[in-house]
Amino acid sequence: MAHQAVEELNADLAEFTGDVFAYLAHAGQRGYGRQYLRGLMLDGKRKSVEPMAERLGIPRQNLGHFVAQSTWDYREVMRRVAARTDRLPRPSAWLIDDHPFVRYGHGTAGAIVQHCGEREQHLCQVAVSVHAVSRRGSSPLHWRLFLPQGWAEDRAHCAKAGVPPKIGHRTKQRIALDLVDELDQWGLAPPLVVADSDYGTNVAFRLGLTARGIRWLPTVTGHTVVLPATGAPVTAWARRRPSITVDQVAADHRYRARRFVYRPRTADHPARSGWFVAIPVHIAGIIEREHVAATADRLLPRRTLLVQWKRKRGGNVFRSWITDLPADTPLAVLVRHATSR
Repeated sequence: MAHQAVEELNADLAEFTGDVFAYLAHAGQRGYGRQYLRGLMLDGKRKSVEPMAERLGIPRQNLGHFVAQSTWDYREVMRRVAARTDRLPRPSAWLIDDHPFVRYGHGTAGAIVQHCGEREQHLCQVAVSVHAVSRRGSSPLHWRLFLPQGWAEDRAHCAKAGVPPKIGHRTKQRIALDLVDELDQWGLAPPLVVADSDYGTNVAFRLGLTARGIRWLPTVTGHTVVLPATGAPVTAWARRRPSITVDQVAADHRYRARRFVYRPRTADHPARSGWFVAIPVHIAGIIEREHVAATADRLLPRRTLLVQWKRKRGGNVFRSWITDLPADTPLAVLVRHATSR
C-alpha cells in the first residue's frame, strides 16, 4: 500500500493496535507495535526491520529493539487477533493449509527446497495455518512454522538460525491439531474443518478431529480406498472385499452428477462451476480398519464422498472430498463448504 492509503487507515489502525497491544505495559511498546504494522502494510519487497524503518522514517534501532529484544508475549497478540477474526466475518468453516514463504538463503530457520505454491519446487519456509473462511473471505486465526526433519536433527544449524533447543520436528498434521487445541483454549471452536489431501489422507489427523468432536471435510486423492455403503453394517475385517478406490466408485455414480456454480463471475475472474455428486461410503484403508477393529462395535462408520468433475461427460475426476457430516446434508451445502478453500 502507498503512504497515503495507509494514512487514511490511521483511525482503524489505532483502534486495532490499541486492542491487540493493550496488554503491553509501556506506551512506547504499543506505539512501535503500531509502527511495525504500518511498515508491514507499506509497499516494498523487503519487510525486514531496516528497510521498513527507512520507509517509516523512524530509527531502525528502536523498531529493531521492539521486534527482537522487547519483552512481550506474541501468543497474547495472536489470541487477540484470533478473537477479532472469529467475530468478523462469522466463519462457516476453518481452513487448515500450508503457507509457503520464498527464501533465498539456506540459513533461514526451516528453509529447504520444497513445494512452494505457484513456484512449485523452491527454497522456502512453510507455515501450517488455520484460517476462518466465509462467503465474504478468509482471515488467519493461528499459524506455526514447520521444522523439517533434517533441520531438527542438525542442532548446530538450528542454533545458528535461532531455533530454540526445545523445538523439534512435528508433522504438519500434528501441528495442525496443536493449533486447533490452542484455539480451543482461547475459547474458539470450528464449525467445520476443511483441508487439502495432505491432511485428508492422514488417518491420525481425521481421527484427531473426531476425538475432539470436530466435523471435517478434507480433500482426498483418487487412490483412497473406500467401500460403497449399502445401509447394512460393515465390520472392519469380518467381510473382506476387494479394494475399491475413490475414482472407481466415482465412475459408477457420474450419471447422477449435478452442476453447481460455486464462484460467481467477478470483474477480475470468470465464474467457476463443476458437476458434483455425493456418495455414501466407508473409508476402508488398512490403518482405518485397524483402528476400527480395536473399538467395541468394530463397525466402519459411514462417510460421504463428494466428487467433482469439470464436465458431465469426458475427463477424469477433478477433485474429491471425504466428510463425516450427517448423511442427510444437502448436496448444495457440501459443495459450498468443499469449495470454500
